[in-house]
Amino acid sequence: MLTRRQFLIAAAATSSAAAIGYIPFAQSEKQWLVSACTNKHNEHFVAAFDLNGQIISQIKLPARGHDAIAIPNKPGHALVFARRPGTFVLEIDFINGVITHEISAQSHSHFYGHGIISEKHNVLLTSENDFASGNGLIVVRDTQTYQVLEQYYSGGIGPHQLKLMPNGNSIVIANGGIQTHPEQPRKKLNIDTMASNLAYLNINSGKVEGAYSLDNHKLSIRHLSVSKQGKVIAGLQYQGAKTDLVPLAISHHGEGSLTYLSASEHIWRQMNQYTASVCIDDKLDISAISCPRADLITYWSLKNDEYLSSEKFSDGAGLTYIDKIYATSGKGHFITSKLARSSQNGDSNSVKSSSFSGLKWDNHLTHIIA
Repeated sequence: MLTRRQFLIAAAATSSAAAIGYIPFAQSEKQWLVSACTNKHNEHFVAAFDLNGQIISQIKLPARGHDAIAIPNKPGHALVFARRPGTFVLEIDFINGVITHEISAQSHSHFYGHGIISEKHNVLLTSENDFASGNGLIVVRDTQTYQVLEQYYSGGIGPHQLKLMPNGNSIVIANGGIQTHPEQPRKKLNIDTMASNLAYLNINSGKVEGAYSLDNHKLSIRHLSVSKQGKVIAGLQYQGAKTDLVPLAISHHGEGSLTYLSASEHIWRQMNQYTASVCIDDKLDISAISCPRADLITYWSLKNDEYLSSEKFSDGAGLTYIDKIYATSGKGHFITSKLARSSQNGDSNSVKSSSFSGLKWDNHLTHIIA
């Protein structure tokens, strides 16, 4: 377990003011990183690049993408999800640089930008909005044909990111609580009555096994990650007054209620009422939460839910973990976390982080087997 003192000593070895750090590349190049992106002409793509920052392939999208996930047993392939309220999910073969499948939303729903694959059940599960009823949906599709098999109530409104729990039989869902409709694509229709929750759904039965709400109904649960032990860490976005001081991250590990992570008022204020990606490093027992509007990546103790440290990273949003935490930004940069950099004992095994000219990375980052 990494103590707060050890974390801060390691972090001090790297300047926290530097937006661009150094990346060690002692790893195999069999891992590729994948993210949606936009160029200077406002054209939308998804791209795969290696750990040395070299683009493998870049595929144009019909509209802006959001998250991407690896496809088990398909090296070089990923699914990329349209940004809310998009209606497409694309399977991409990055080895050959082609789209191999397109999944369309059902006529009464749209995607929320996220999904997961359960290898145990051979299904793809996506978070969707049934805009006729206003209910959140988890839609279950066959992983071979992508045909719809089932659809379940998500336990709330506006389901966003979802993750598998370690038991493999249930998922955790960030129901953001915000009502939307494709005729008003980015408008939030129910801010005064919005109600967010963290819900658990059984894949086999489709039943919601538990749902946990926050005491402040204008806090929206959006993105999350799950530790190997089943602890959920989620980042929040606030829909209230800009002057309000609110906590922006929670944890849950089987308790009867959600727990806010612990930080000073200064840190919460610094985070600017908005979080993007959440990533867990089980090896170091930490979670990372990006705050692109604050130009920060924040680090938290997974054991006791306390704030540890942060680093400046301009418009940094995308996070993923391979053997360390990697991050991308809306400025086109790519780095590893400062803790990973400071553990290298100098720069002999490091090169300067990558910058992708003309590309802006979107809010999420994933990795796939090449």
